Amino acid sequence: MKIEKQLPVTTALDPRATTHAPLPDQSLKARPAREPLPQHNRPAETLNHKESGFSLQLNQQLSSMQAADHYLGELSVQLSALKLNISRQLSNAQSNNERDAINRRLEKLNELLKERSKLSGESLDATLKLRLNEPLRSRVSLQGLESIDAIQRAGQETLIFTAGRSFAEPVAVVLEDGMNTEQILRRLNGSLGQEGVRAELDQDGALKFSIPEKDWAKMKDQLRIQGEGKLFAKGNFTKVGSYEDSFGGFPADINQDSQRELRQLLESVVASLDRVTALREQLSQRQADVREFLARQESLDEQNWARTFADAVFNLQMRKPSQYAVVSQTVIAQANLTRFAVVSLLS
Repeated sequence: MKIEKQLPVTTALDPRATTHAPLPDQSLKARPAREPLPQHNRPAETLNHKESGFSLQLNQQLSSMQAADHYLGELSVQLSALKLNISRQLSNAQSNNERDAINRRLEKLNELLKERSKLSGESLDATLKLRLNEPLRSRVSLQGLESIDAIQRAGQETLIFTAGRSFAEPVAVVLEDGMNTEQILRRLNGSLGQEGVRAELDQDGALKFSIPEKDWAKMKDQLRIQGEGKLFAKGNFTKVGSYEDSFGGFPADINQDSQRELRQLLESVVASLDRVTALREQLSQRQADVREFLARQESLDEQNWARTFADAVFNLQMRKPSQYAVVSQTVIAQANLTRFAVVSLLS
């Protein structure tokens, strides 16, 4: 599990792309006077507005990433402490202090995982994958619908889904012989999408159902399907078993007198710690990319401001009879004028 490319923080952001601001016309020739554009049609103001909105969005995403990193940091601290406690217990099985410490760490870890959505600012899903562009969703496998191949082998069948009050009414999905993968997904999404459920394939080609986390919490114990005797029984609704993709949890209580169980737990903790460390490194790189992009945008804003100011000065000059000496002096003065000089004069 990894935080992918994702810069769906920046789904459309290439942090290595260089943005060039257009340079002002350096010619000394007088340009014809022009009427100022209406307030709502000024390109510079429109551009600044769009850039401002985009920068605001990135800053919000940066805040979400910081909340996610803080959560992963706390998870890492607890995993590291548990790793140390287990190692000590393995070397000294008679230590009651370590027994108690292990139980407390396990309780704390499971509580952290349970409160993941809240503590991460709703930026990490159950697999600890960063999600910034949509509400958190649970991705689950449904027993009997684990693969597209199973559906294709079953052929023609009408499935009726119900989930108590979670669905406004039962949802029917009509499957036919000879449907390909795309057609099956389209048919499932066309019907179940009305209730916020999406069918998709994971990286291994397994069929997954994606549901908003809050909806899945209410739905999972009530989901039932009726078929025509191929995929699901005919005439009765069958309660559907499900498995949710997640980072995993830790046993609330283990037999600490068993060296085997302690070693298995230690292996699980070490693997989880490695995954969290890798996630934090990727997250740190993404934050650095966004900060770099925002810094470039701030520099670009200053260039746009300078160009707008220069245009305003020249437009003012063009309303009067042009004099070469005046224009040339203005150009020279502007070329030698720095932001720091302006700040100094205004201070």
